[in-house]
Amino acid sequence: MSSPEADSPPSLQRRLLWRLTLGIGLLLGMLFIALDLLLDLAMYQRLDQFLAARADAFSVQLQRRGPADLDTLLAAYDLAGHTEFFAIYDGSGRLQTKSGNSAGGAVPLPRRAGASLHYDTVLPDGHRGRALALPLSRGGWLVLATERESWDRTERRMHGIMAGGIVLAILLAVAMCLLLVRHAFRTMTEEGRRLAAMSPEQAAQLHVGHLPGEMQPYARAVRDALDRSHQALERERRFSRHVAHELRTPVAEVRLVAEHALRADDPSALRTGAQAILHANARMERSIHALLALSRRESGLESPQPDPLDLSMLLRQLIEASAVPWAGLPPVQLQGPPSAWVHSDTGMLERILANLLHNAREYGDPAKPVQVQLRLDADGYRVRVSNAAAEVRAEDVVRFGERYWRGGDRDADRHHAGLGLALSQALASALGLRLVFALEQGEVVATLGPLPAL
Repeated sequence: MSSPEADSPPSLQRRLLWRLTLGIGLLLGMLFIALDLLLDLAMYQRLDQFLAARADAFSVQLQRRGPADLDTLLAAYDLAGHTEFFAIYDGSGRLQTKSGNSAGGAVPLPRRAGASLHYDTVLPDGHRGRALALPLSRGGWLVLATERESWDRTERRMHGIMAGGIVLAILLAVAMCLLLVRHAFRTMTEEGRRLAAMSPEQAAQLHVGHLPGEMQPYARAVRDALDRSHQALERERRFSRHVAHELRTPVAEVRLVAEHALRADDPSALRTGAQAILHANARMERSIHALLALSRRESGLESPQPDPLDLSMLLRQLIEASAVPWAGLPPVQLQGPPSAWVHSDTGMLERILANLLHNAREYGDPAKPVQVQLRLDADGYRVRVSNAAAEVRAEDVVRFGERYWRGGDRDADRHHAGLGLALSQALASALGLRLVFALEQGEVVATLGPLPAL
């Protein structure tokens, strides 16, 4: 069974190095082939130019002196070991004469003799050679040839030098690629180690401007992912702190009331204790409900689902539902058109308005009704909820919607988590609405809107 390390794919550094090496090797190999072809061409051109010059001089002297003077003119060709050969053919391709060093053979005439032609051939001594067939003015052809050994030796030497240079260039290029790749990946490795040593808070604030341009998109993606993780972690921490904060007091109340009721023999005390426990339980339920709603909103689990709805009917339903005859709570009066159609999320909007109505009744003057006004402005509908609040100060209104803030030490404040208006603000922001609180002539006024009319 193979280990995970053995089955893991090769590293990016190794793959990049191999690809660079292969690419450079192929490029330099093609360059070697091209240079080899150019070298062969240049060598052949030099050899052909040499043969052409020798053949021109030979032909001029031959035309001046005639065939009878060949032995005198070309006596040097009779010397043993001479590397140049010649032969003269008539117009029918029959050999007329040849150089003395040709032994029993002669330089062959090419099959396509008609114009000046350079060609490779086998010399009379059996060596490889290069020949030129030159037509004579009086008819026939002069064939002049020379051995290629010295030229081939020079060509091989040049090939060796080029091959060595190409190999050296490949080695140097590979070494340079290795250094550059390692340097580039050293930066990535160092940044990875630095990132691993960071706390989540530090990683979420990672700056990527100093990194190479190729690494910045990946670094930004990592930073954004860490930032989202950090935010989620903070939400969980905040939720835990808030749950502990909100449940600590009601749980203690339940324990104290239960202990007192158990020690009392009066049935009325038991009933009072049971009612107090129910009130504490209701408070815990409201707190948990609000905390969960805020958590869903902040985590993006709850997003608006807008639908057409009658805002006027929604307000009437909420007011009727809150008209339970609670002692000491003011009534609610609604002013507005019989119907007001808008496009919004019904659930979120209902939760906002219910919180505003509940807060206005809880903190309003029992002798003065809560006023709810629905009016149509130029940019849409606005809901205005006002309640008398003689004890509220201007500096208190500024903090409305702040999480866990309670205005004073009134008895009613002990039964509220301080989350209702904060939840309303968060939901209003999600719907693209403004929720503004103001103090006007002893009244707390909450204005929500605008909601574009359909």
